[in-house]
Amino acid sequence: MPSQPTSSSLRAKRVSGSTLSTRRARFGAQAVACLSVLLSAPLMAQTAPATPKEHASSNGLRAVAVGGTLASWAYAWWEGAPFTRCDGAPRWQFRGNVAKDDELRVASVGAAYGECQMLTAGGWSLSNQTNFSVSRWSAQGDVAFAKSAWDVAIVPLVHWQRPAFGATRMEVEFGIGPAWLSQTNIGDRQKSTQYQFSDHLGLNLVDAGGAWRVGLHWRHISNLDIKTPNNGVDFAGVVVAFSL
Repeated sequence: MPSQPTSSSLRAKRVSGSTLSTRRARFGAQAVACLSVLLSAPLMAQTAPATPKEHASSNGLRAVAVGGTLASWAYAWWEGAPFTRCDGAPRWQFRGNVAKDDELRVASVGAAYGECQMLTAGGWSLSNQTNFSVSRWSAQGDVAFAKSAWDVAIVPLVHWQRPAFGATRMEVEFGIGPAWLSQTNIGDRQKSTQYQFSDHLGLNLVDAGGAWRVGLHWRHISNLDIKTPNNGVDFAGVVVAFSL
């Protein structure tokens, strides 16, 4: 007659399984972090400053935006998280943003669809939301090229959230998506192509129920050297979003 497993052997198996799961999660997080750095490094290098108004320090923020986006999606995929299945009824959220760099100003309006919850890890929750926006650019002072332009962008955003105080949550936002720009040259910037990539980084406060969010926002726009000159633009400003 086969022997029955003892309680101590069952506990050992559970501990072994738990250790294996922990090691797997740790290895996965390290692997996707390394992958995000490797993939974001060439993206940083391809948007070198080309005018006095561009700053090398923006490469660091771009690395965070690109690396954070890639690492978040890769970690969610590693954990088998759902990308499109939302718990409950997804909602539309109206979103506005005003920002500037040394030369250009931008005002954006749009709508974001989500929020789709994907996973929780270490007190943080990860969700995704797709933002559709229209933005008007304007150049300040005497410039070589167009004084104004429009862009249309579709950016899948990922949100890392954790409780802050009361019913408010702190949020770190990452995103990369395509954008179409009405002018190839704007202000003193030569962007060469109408097709651009829009990299997003944000630090927000969010209502726990998802009714509103407000925060600081940074956006980099360039064409990944599809065609040169490729003068990047770095907008820093504020974002406000709310659901009806």
